[in-house]
Formats: sequence, C-alpha cells, structure tokens
Amino acid sequence: MSLAFKLANLHNGITFNNPSVGALILYKNKIISYGITGIGGSPHAEYDALKKIKSKKNKYSLYSTLEPCHHEGKNPSCSDFIKKKNITRVLYSDKDCNIKVSGKGLRYLSNNKIKINNIKNNFANNFYKEHNDFSENYYPKVFAKIATTKNYYSFIKGRKKITNVYLNKYTHLLRSQINAILVGVLTVNIDNPILNCRIEGFDNLSPARFIIDPRLNINTNSTIVKTSKHIPTYIFYSFENNYKIKFLSKKNVKLIYIPNNNKFLMDPKEILYSIGLLGYKNVLIEGGLKTIELFLKDKLIDRFYFFKNNDLIDKNASHSFNKVHSYLKNNFKRNKVLEQVYIADNSIEVYQR
Repeated sequence: MSLAFKLANLHNGITFNNPSVGALILYKNKIISYGITGIGGSPHAEYDALKKIKSKKNKYSLYSTLEPCHHEGKNPSCSDFIKKKNITRVLYSDKDCNIKVSGKGLRYLSNNKIKINNIKNNFANNFYKEHNDFSENYYPKVFAKIATTKNYYSFIKGRKKITNVYLNKYTHLLRSQINAILVGVLTVNIDNPILNCRIEGFDNLSPARFIIDPRLNINTNSTIVKTSKHIPTYIFYSFENNYKIKFLSKKNVKLIYIPNNNKFLMDPKEILYSIGLLGYKNVLIEGGLKTIELFLKDKLIDRFYFFKNNDLIDKNASHSFNKVHSYLKNNFKRNKVLEQVYIADNSIEVYQR
C-alpha cells in the first residue's frame, strides 16, 4: 500500500478533477502490474493496472489507495472491470466521499463475493483530505501568492518581473498543480498577464482563470480575452453591460453573475462556491491587494506564498503589502517544510492557517 501511495503521489495535483490514485495487481504475492491515474484524470489507476492483465484464469489481488469507483463517465466503472478480470481480493486505504462513489464500489464488489480489506494509509496522513472535503461541501481549498520587494512593494518601475528566474519558474509549477487562478480586474488591466503555466511539458496543465470584475471593465484587447478560446476563462460581474456581455460571450468567456453586497463588494464565499460548483477543487489568488485583503478578512485563505526580492524602493511606487505580511505573521503558522530559499537575493515564506 505504501508503494501504491508513492505511485499516486507522482501525479498528485495534476489529475483534475479526479483524485490521483495508485494501484497494484498481485499474483502469488508478486507485483505483476501497476497503474496510476492519468494526467488530467484519465485513465483511472485501477483500469490502468487491470487492462494489462491478459489471463482471467488466475486469482489476483488488487491494492488501491482509494475506494474503486462504480459509475461510468469519461472512464468505465473500475469495480465492474475488477469483477471481469477475476480479482478475488481488493485491499484499499481511503474511502471516497464523492457522492458518485461513497461506498457503492465496495458494496458492488462485496455482493459479487470479492473479499474486501482496508489497510491504513501509512504513506502520508490525509492524502485525500482535500478531495474528500471538497466532495462534502464543494468549497475549494484556497491558496494565495504575492511577490514584493524587501520593503513589501509589488511594483518596480521598468521591471515586468519582481522575482528572479527561479521563483518565476516556481510560480508556474504552482499553477500546474492548481485547478483555478483568481485575480481582480485591475491586475488584468494593469499587468496584462496570461496566467497560464509556461513550463515546457506542463503547458497542458494551465489552470482555469477567474476574474472579479463587477462592472465588466476588463480591457477587451487584454491577453486574457485573446486567449479565452484556449484556456477556460470566467468573469464574475454584478452590473449589466450588454455590449461587454455579448462581446465576451463571443470570445468564449463565461460570465457568472454575483450581486454586490451593501458595501458594493462581492461575497467571497459566493465566489468560491461558484468555482467549486464548476468542479474546481482549489484556487490560487494572485492579486491584487484588494482581492487578497477581501479573502483574508473572511479567513478564507488556507496557504499563502509570500515571495520577496532584496530591493528597497520608493514607498510611493505601488501598493504596500506590509499589513498583509504582518497579518500573516500574527494569524498564520510558518510552514518550514514547504518553505525554501532559492537564491541569495530572493526568498519565499510559506504561511498556513
């Protein structure tokens, strides 16, 4: 089972929107096949391992890190395939709280006289916690990231990037492991980002993009709009603008209406719930200051990546993130396991609620 979890960990975070699972097939206590959930979620690990089995005469055992599914969608039913391949014993670790699974696979196998055993996960505690939490409440896990100077300003005149090449690549690695990115419209209009993953071989793992834009002020010539036919793009809005709605719809931008509250702000919980209902299990907030403060105020951010370079700049250059940094120090825990220093003039601090 420990080996099965090591397999699952190879694709952990890049199997949207399915969890990453590892599976092993044994015959006479020897591993004869293995499987892992494919990048993007297909094929399922059990199916991947079982399809390599040619003979149906032998009695096999299957080890799986997660309860096998018993429904058909993009993938066939794993439990049904287990029965067809003459598996006589299934050993699994964690239950799947997804309403489509949730015990159905185990009951089907048991009803077909296949022995079921549970083996405790000894690889990593709570490996499927994010998946199972999401399956129960449809609330995505929330990450946030910001890059500033040493004195907490996020803009340096004449420089498009604040951090060095190593932290820039780390940003793209983070994006490859995240389902969705969320920013405010000012970030789009001022920085004109593309918000995709630009690591060779990982470009197909670019997250969906969500923009908070109450009055639909997004620049129609922005890179976000121009690339919306290739990368899933959503805009949260509150005020009707028929011209923009029609224009953006033609560009394949999906528009989601969320009313403003009495402070003329969108409810961040409604934003997250809308993202979750679309199937996105986690989201990375990349700016700007008001967006980050909005989600911090409601205690909705689970982990915060704070990048810093070694520059000291004029305090009038941009918004200061000093208060955000102070809030993190006082209300979050430093995660030393995740935190790494990549080069002398750049650093990263990781805070976890």
